[in-house]
Amino acid sequence: KQRWVALLVITFLQGASIKYALGAALAAFIFAGCGDDDVGLVKNYTLPDFKSMNIGTAIEGSKICKNITWSKEENGGLKTIKMVCDVDVEHRLKSYKQEMLDSSLKRVMTFYEGKAYDAQGLLKLAKEHCKLNEAKFQETLKNQRQNRIFEEEWKSVDCDDKLKGEILKESNTEIYIDSIMERLKAAIYYSQITAEQLDASFGHKEGGSSKLAIELNFIVNEGKSVSLSDKFKLITNGKEDPVNKMKSKDVIAGFYERQ
Repeated sequence: KQRWVALLVITFLQGASIKYALGAALAAFIFAGCGDDDVGLVKNYTLPDFKSMNIGTAIEGSKICKNITWSKEENGGLKTIKMVCDVDVEHRLKSYKQEMLDSSLKRVMTFYEGKAYDAQGLLKLAKEHCKLNEAKFQETLKNQRQNRIFEEEWKSVDCDDKLKGEILKESNTEIYIDSIMERLKAAIYYSQITAEQLDASFGHKEGGSSKLAIELNFIVNEGKSVSLSDKFKLITNGKEDPVNKMKSKDVIAGFYERQ
């Protein structure tokens, strides 16, 4: 199983359909085609479950793809339009790094009881005393099992002996200091790790950048209405994810998210 696919994609897909259904503003139902141009028809169509914008605007206006192709197919009289999105993996890796950094700092603050530092202050302090150890990182990659690297990122970070003392100097959090140190080290891990190292931590062993593509299919019905097909793919480095259990509705909802 290529878990890195799920970890990257889940940041903008998981739960998006529920969030969208609750938060999308009601808009007029758009039914605009471009003559016999089925690709244009699909791109200009507004699905009943996603009324804030048409399909083309949602997909082409998102930050998910660095390249998008639309193609027309016909099988047994059924007209379909296939959309393939080449995911901007570098952008997703950077976003994932920031999300995990923020999450680690949030967990630090659940244990830290002092008033001398806020989350960014603790991060600045940790940067002065901690560093990602490349040798330990590579050893973790070599020995990782069932992606435990995501639970023990802190083990790849070294901190000097002064950090604990600085944290405890202005805080009565000695009982929680080990938890604080682990989460601070995790924050350092995500602040210092490169995109290539993060890519490798997801299990990508080949040189160069990983490639991820999302394929969605739309059915052009009689009467020029459009339906979202259940058929879709997640493709990693040219190979389809064989254990993908996501639904196409959840996938397309990610394209409607705007930040």
